[in-house]
Amino acid sequence: MLFVVLPAYNEQASLGHLLQDLHSVLEGEPHRILVVNDASTDQTSALAEEYARKFEDIQVLNHAENKGLGGALWTGFSYVLNGPSINPEQDILITLDADNTHPADRIPLLSQKIKEGADLAIASRYTSGGQEIGLSLFRRVLSWGAGQVMTFFFPIPGVRDYSCGYRAYRLSALERAYRTYGEHLMESQSFAAMVELLLKVVPFCQGIVEVPLILHYERKQGKSKMKIGSTVKGYLALIYHLKKEAWSSIEWVEE
Repeated sequence: MLFVVLPAYNEQASLGHLLQDLHSVLEGEPHRILVVNDASTDQTSALAEEYARKFEDIQVLNHAENKGLGGALWTGFSYVLNGPSINPEQDILITLDADNTHPADRIPLLSQKIKEGADLAIASRYTSGGQEIGLSLFRRVLSWGAGQVMTFFFPIPGVRDYSCGYRAYRLSALERAYRTYGEHLMESQSFAAMVELLLKVVPFCQGIVEVPLILHYERKQGKSKMKIGSTVKGYLALIYHLKKEAWSSIEWVEE
């Protein structure tokens, strides 16, 4: 079974296009699409419910209050991992943005990499064939710079894109991280939650690969939800927190 988790906050302008594309791309593949509506103030919930009535493969999970990206992902993960009849070694969970900037056509390639033996497959803007369209120079530099900083502090062989949320996980690897960290799996309140999730899942993965992603930011409707200042602070706080934990775990021996 393939599970697609879509965290959504005020995405009424884009969500319908993505759900239609997902339904087409995944036709013939056993799957479930979970839209986690994070207390949207627009018609995101109503739109998602409309598509759920139209397509039986779509289910909507609603938050009464906004919990942020990490909270929305946690809700989706919990629903899948605590559900009946899962097969952790065979099942795949995919996350992607609900704003239609992540093309659904990457899913077959991502899931194929998991079926070939990887535990984590990342849709990457920075691997060969990857690209960003419609993103300002400032945002491109910021994203690239954040990746370079994270690579310096937390190098992961073969991984170039630390922050993109378009990923496929073997359910067993994600489950081990989920059971180990519990509600602390994603403590970051900003978009840094995706980097935190990556760093905490990687130790449970035997194989990690990247596939090329063309990020279509020109398809995004409305204003970006990323607050630059809080995101940068989130990255810095994450580095400090994880490095502090690593140093505190060292046993110092007096000679």
